[in-house]
Amino acid sequence: MAQKKCPVCGVSVKLENLERHLRNQHPRADVDLETAFTEEERREATQAKTAARPTITAKGKQWIAIVSVAVAAVLILVIWNPFGGVGPGVGQVAPNFTVATSTGATISLSDYRNSPVVLDLMDVDCGACQSEALDVLQFVYLNYSVRGVRFLSVSLIDWTGGADTPATIEQFKADHGTNWVYGMDTTARTVRNAYQVQSTPTTFILDANGVITAKAVGRAPNGYAWYAAALDALLGS
Repeated sequence: MAQKKCPVCGVSVKLENLERHLRNQHPRADVDLETAFTEEERREATQAKTAARPTITAKGKQWIAIVSVAVAAVLILVIWNPFGGVGPGVGQVAPNFTVATSTGATISLSDYRNSPVVLDLMDVDCGACQSEALDVLQFVYLNYSVRGVRFLSVSLIDWTGGADTPATIEQFKADHGTNWVYGMDTTARTVRNAYQVQSTPTTFILDANGVITAKAVGRAPNGYAWYAAALDALLGS
């Protein structure tokens, strides 16, 4: 490989590296880079730089394309997956489900279409669920069920205490004044998994098309006022 002595320090440097050497080692030296090389030396330096660049083969380009597509697919899944550990949110359609009720019937969330819905995912052994039902939900029900709002609670399993039974749920309803339909999640945890519930209660307000307009994890912030604001917005008052 052709070399040339640095006009400043006299060190032999490869032709293709001389310009960089002058910039890095002698930034204040008054060297005219245009005249530092002959035409032949400049051609050799250019050829050496070109040869040093890695060449991407056709197979390499194919692998780059495959990896790019895979990365793009992962990004799309991360961005658009609505249930990635946090469950469905405001603006998304609430996932449908079908569960048995505490009275022996079967209910689907889709049965509630065409009406605003308060969907309460809870557990009868959960202290926060008990307080929410007794202090807030029964009064929301009294004031808004007469205005066309429908209520549905679903008891989830594996939170605290034993699995909820029809008898324990019916007793909960009687004790807390929550006289609407209560469903029981399946042993496959259909509802819990679909909504990615991390704690109870988790409450959703749905419009008549099943779209989530409000969501609360834990007890609703501001209590009754949170429900009233969300439901009044749907009812237009």
